[in-house]
Amino acid sequence: MRIGMDKKTVNILALRSLARYAECGVQVFFQEKRDPATGERLGIKEPVTLFIDNSGDFNEYPLECIECVMVRFTGPPEWSYICGKKIKVSIGFKVILLAKFSGSDTYEIINLPEDIGIRCTTLYDLTEPQVSRSIYQTMKIVGDRFVYTMIIPLSEFEGILPQDDIFTVIAAFRNMTWNAEIGDTGFYGIGSPPVLSTRVDLSIFYDILVQIAVEEEITVSGTVE
Repeated sequence: MRIGMDKKTVNILALRSLARYAECGVQVFFQEKRDPATGERLGIKEPVTLFIDNSGDFNEYPLECIECVMVRFTGPPEWSYICGKKIKVSIGFKVILLAKFSGSDTYEIINLPEDIGIRCTTLYDLTEPQVSRSIYQTMKIVGDRFVYTMIIPLSEFEGILPQDDIFTVIAAFRNMTWNAEIGDTGFYGIGSPPVLSTRVDLSIFYDILVQIAVEEEITVSGTVE
């Protein structure tokens, strides 16, 4: 223990949370449901339909299961303040699938979106925004990644709303879960004519926490080493 050290006043910059928006189990990997009769976009989420090429020299081994799904974020969440009324949060990510094929003892890794058009196809063109309109959300391919975006009205936040635009936004994506439903095989894979492939309906979910915070200076008294 050191004796006789003088205490000094220290100023510390800290973020204080004013308001927050939290939602559990948000589907961030999705496609937009269409009317089966008209093809009209319905603004409702559904799993992304993938057609993964069967394994083997003649595509004779259908997909048996997806053993594991991993998500790699390509950077921190980005945000912007829209017209003094809404907070826009976006995050880029890639998806890695560990696939097991029937009749084969090997596992294969499928990287999305890189392997779309190489080892698998999609039901819809994911370079076009897939939209959900409950709280406005989109998911689409941008370059070599997927981008999920959520636009949150300030009225959805709990707490003290800022009176100006001098604030920051902290967004966290936690507790990833996923679901993969294996469907039938058919000639929906890559190539012309398409090769045999297996349908997979894949969803990925996160708990999302978005906080509006302001920077404050806190003065404390203590020793400085």
